[in-house]
Formats: sequence, C-alpha cells, structure tokens
Amino acid sequence: MKRNKVKLSGNSEIEFYIDEQNKDNIINFLGDKGVERLRYIFSRICKGKPPKDVYSSENYDNSIQNITAIKFKGSQFNNARIYCKDYNEGKSRIIVLSELLESKKQNKLTQKIKNLITKVNDYDY
Repeated sequence: MKRNKVKLSGNSEIEFYIDEQNKDNIINFLGDKGVERLRYIFSRICKGKPPKDVYSSENYDNSIQNITAIKFKGSQFNNARIYCKDYNEGKSRIIVLSELLESKKQNKLTQKIKNLITKVNDYDY
C-alpha cells in the first residue's frame, strides 16, 4: 500500500520520517514528555545499536521484514509502541514511524499486534 512520509530529522546516515496519515495521532499521543523521550531514542539509534528495551526488531516470521518498534515503557506511556519501517535507501538508513499502539499489556505478540505489524510491513514509502 503506497503511503507518504514527512521528514522529522536526521543526518547523512540515518533519516527519521513519520507516516503522513498517522502523524497527528502519534504526535498528539506523545505530548511534550513523549517527544523528549523520542529524541532520546533517536540519539541512541544514531549512536549505534540501541538497547532492545527502547528499539527492537518485530519481525515475528519470515514474511515480515524491516519492522521495528520504538518502545515507551512505564505507566506514563502505558508501554506504548510506535511500529516503524526501517530500511536502506541509497546510502541512507530510513526509519519511518508508521503506526501507534497506545498500550501493550502482554509480553507476547497478540493477534491484534501481529495484524498491526503486518499492516506496517505492507506499507510502501
């Protein structure tokens, strides 16, 4: 499914974008504290391999590729996730914040979460 993306920030190696259709929903959910946390996670990603408690792969089977999750832990954020498409385009690594999961209550991937991951996997930016 063809989607549009809007640039958030980046450098010559990694560029961060947000899905144009879901932008308002994601930004409104984050608020000031969430945006501050997101900047911290972006800096960890840019410095190299970020810890899995803030950013990790969500490729739960062979049909899913390049899907990651930015994790907002704790009661303040209800363990929210932003599912991302993480891929290379030319010499740059592109990370697109695609879909918001406002609350994650279980450690395992539920069918609802798998459906959301599959949806992001089908996005074409």
